[in-house]
Amino acid sequence: MVKKKPKSRIIKSKTKQGTNNKNKTEKNKSDKKNKINKTDNPLADTFEKIKKYFNEQEEKIVKDQKKQFTWFVLGFLIFYLVLSGIALPFADTLKESTGRSSETLLNIQGIATKSNGSVELETENAYSFEVVQSGQTIFISWLCSGVLEIIILVSAILASFGVSWKKKFIGIIIAAIIGYVFNLLRILVTLNIILTQNAQVFEVAHDVLFRVVLFVYIIIVYVLWFNWAKK
Repeated sequence: MVKKKPKSRIIKSKTKQGTNNKNKTEKNKSDKKNKINKTDNPLADTFEKIKKYFNEQEEKIVKDQKKQFTWFVLGFLIFYLVLSGIALPFADTLKESTGRSSETLLNIQGIATKSNGSVELETENAYSFEVVQSGQTIFISWLCSGVLEIIILVSAILASFGVSWKKKFIGIIIAAIIGYVFNLLRILVTLNIILTQNAQVFEVAHDVLFRVVLFVYIIIVYVLWFNWAKK
């Protein structure tokens, strides 16, 4: 007596086979689509390869402390030179911006000022204004603009390893804002020393104290940012 196979098994087998064929078809379509995408976007593929290469190199550098320090210094110098080159054509504009902001702060204090615009000194052009009450002339040079300190801080952030570009970008924005505000406060304190103290006190405050404070500020901001970025 011949036994007949149950119909349910036959249907189940056919269904399973149909599902497998469908999955294979979808996989083939997906593979073809990926191949087409790779062919249509050679620049994207090249970018991904470069990104992968640099990520691998960064991982190797991070593991070696000596290499990390060497590449940090090299990267810092490169970024510093590039950013300085970008900022240099806008030097006069940045000096004037800092000078006019300084005048505004003095005006808020009730101290009247008169702008002399850009004047030529022995080594560079500087923005100049006069304090009306005392007749003293103030010169805002490139070093007074605070741009140098911001460039140093930004260069250190960009040269750091083991930190995502998103966190670097956030660090750059914070560095620029804090650097600008801190520099204006430094100038305001310096101007008040000029107007109230003798020349000797001013020289010590300007040439020694405030330069030390600026570099301490750079170190503190960088360390705080780096510790946050590494979390």
